Amino acid sequence: MALLRSEKKKEETTTIFFASDLHGSEVCWRKFVAASDFYGADVLVLGGDFTGKLVIPIVSRPSGLEARFMGKLHELEADDLPAFKRRVADAGFYPVEVDEEEFDQLEADPQKVDDLFGELMTERLVAWIEYAAEKLGPSGTTIYTAPANDDPYYIDDVIGRHGGDVLVNVEGRAVEIAPGHEMISTGWTNRTPWDTPREYDEADIESHIDDMAAGLQSVETAIFNLHPPPFGTSLDVAPKLTPDLEVVTSAGATVMDNVGSVAVLDAIKRHQPLLSLHGHIHEAAGQERIGRTVAINPGSEYGEGVLKGALIRIGGGRVHSYQATSG
Repeated sequence: MALLRSEKKKEETTTIFFASDLHGSEVCWRKFVAASDFYGADVLVLGGDFTGKLVIPIVSRPSGLEARFMGKLHELEADDLPAFKRRVADAGFYPVEVDEEEFDQLEADPQKVDDLFGELMTERLVAWIEYAAEKLGPSGTTIYTAPANDDPYYIDDVIGRHGGDVLVNVEGRAVEIAPGHEMISTGWTNRTPWDTPREYDEADIESHIDDMAAGLQSVETAIFNLHPPPFGTSLDVAPKLTPDLEVVTSAGATVMDNVGSVAVLDAIKRHQPLLSLHGHIHEAAGQERIGRTVAINPGSEYGEGVLKGALIRIGGGRVHSYQATSG
């Protein structure tokens, strides 16, 4: 009787799909949800800054409909509205139809703009959750997220009331997302020139990360999902700005600068997690090793409707593979 060499038992692994900085893009959200099936991902991790930045009024005037979008005045017919609204939403903005009086009131009252922004942002996020529940519900796939500096604080309440088991806010806590692999998350970001909602001093960020790390069963097998990338690496390089927010150039070329978090860098060096996931700096897509830690920033091209991501396979206390994705 012939004897066959026994095959080594295949190690159980979990596939994670990570993307960040969707900034309200409808098409990127649909692609993100579809990544579970397309890439065979067991877990979806959504980095912060998933809400949009601008409301685009579509004003009804005696001469017809008009809207200013992407620096251009668009004159529209009623039949143009569905496609135009879809284009605006796919770019991450919030289209809204108003008459001349409503538009004048919005221009005169910033609080009205803020209130409208909140209504539209909430409406879209609830719709996103409903879409994800429809597509992911049968598989039981969960999306883990932590709102970041461009996400207003009331978004946490929206997720808490509507997210259920589909979209889970894991800010400030540890969750096991694969057997033997916990993840800690924060959207807290170091100071920026834009004074956005969740900006903190480096000392506060460091303390926040350390508090979460102290509750881990095993930091060596853990994932740090930290919105700002580590300072002084290839993952935090962005155009340098003047005090009045103009891009600095030299000999006709944009001058680049490191703008990430010192606290995040120090935390990774001290704790040496298995993996660290970042976003925030759209231009700095890449991977880098910091000691034993694999650090990843997938970057973002949400404005073009392109979903940048990272597909990562982990198991048994190690990273088996990781690759950048774009689509």
